[in-house]
Amino acid sequence: MQIAQTVVPSSMNITRQDIELLVREPSAAMRQNICQKISAGYNSGLYSENEARLANEIFRLLLKDTEMKVRMLIAQALQSSMHAPHDVIWALANDRQEIAVPILEFSHVLSEEDLIAIVQATREHAKLKAITRRESISKELSHALIEKRDHEITCSLLSNKGASISDTSMDVILEEFARENSVLEELVLRGGLSYEFAERLFSVVSDTLKKQLTRKYRMGRHVAEDMTASAREAAVLQFISPWMSQNDINQLVDEMHRGKRLTDSVIIRSLCIGDLRFFETAIAKRVGIPVSNARILLIDPGLLGFKALYDSSGLSPTFYEAIRVMLRFALEETEYGNYRTSDFGARMVAKIRSAGLDRTVENMETLLQLVSWAIHEPKTH
Repeated sequence: MQIAQTVVPSSMNITRQDIELLVREPSAAMRQNICQKISAGYNSGLYSENEARLANEIFRLLLKDTEMKVRMLIAQALQSSMHAPHDVIWALANDRQEIAVPILEFSHVLSEEDLIAIVQATREHAKLKAITRRESISKELSHALIEKRDHEITCSLLSNKGASISDTSMDVILEEFARENSVLEELVLRGGLSYEFAERLFSVVSDTLKKQLTRKYRMGRHVAEDMTASAREAAVLQFISPWMSQNDINQLVDEMHRGKRLTDSVIIRSLCIGDLRFFETAIAKRVGIPVSNARILLIDPGLLGFKALYDSSGLSPTFYEAIRVMLRFALEETEYGNYRTSDFGARMVAKIRSAGLDRTVENMETLLQLVSWAIHEPKTH
């Protein structure tokens, strides 16, 4: 049986006329047509070894073309090629950014050392961002990008789940971008933060809030210190908890409990901002029962279950009634913790005040002040 041989379509063949036209340097449009033709044949995988070698030489010749469109066509044609010559890819990667971007983002011909060298040699945002979008980025390459100390480049890198980032690089990010909201938000959204690092992150946020509070309200330093301690608790709850899975919250609560940071204040504050997942997990940890059991007792309309749970948690008896009322309203507002609206705090304050409970329930005004702090807390660092 005769096996059919695959041949290159005549429309892709490299002809003597093509070579002659390139040597005579015809119009830019003609060179572009030849470039497209050869690129199509090259990427088809149908070229023989000799044809591929000839195509490579033509690419090298066209790299010297003064017409940028010609070089752009080569970059687009070779961006995904695994067999393109390294010298051609290297030249394209170091060309103008319009030409370099597809190569820097997609080419696997470039080595790790090549990419790091390019990062260290340029400050062009388009080129650096292209590298941050690569499918896979090593810790070493990530560190080189982070060392550019540019918040846009760092944000782009953090948003790439395929980028591996070392603890050392994370330290640099925290040191360099402590006051850059966009970078801090990308850190949180990225996830996978160690709890030790997360706490350092919150400490940075607190330091910034300290300055803002002192300036805005002209407070004494000791007052600012007290309020930023509360802000740190709020940061833990508002900055990271919304993105956590229940398993993550379990780990966070465990870590805080071991470090003696699962305070009455942070538990009460979690209820005041409507974070019922954290609230019930923290109560369960305090009491020493499964979270599912604590949840049943918290949503039980009867008083005995919640009273027994509260008493066992060690929370202050003087706050019992205020927390019971706040919990009832929070369960209604969040549909038993299933969702939390952006105006949760304002709605809670309005409901409780309209019912007159701020005047009749002991310590309710204190809880409302915590809710109000969460509403008006500065959002920028």
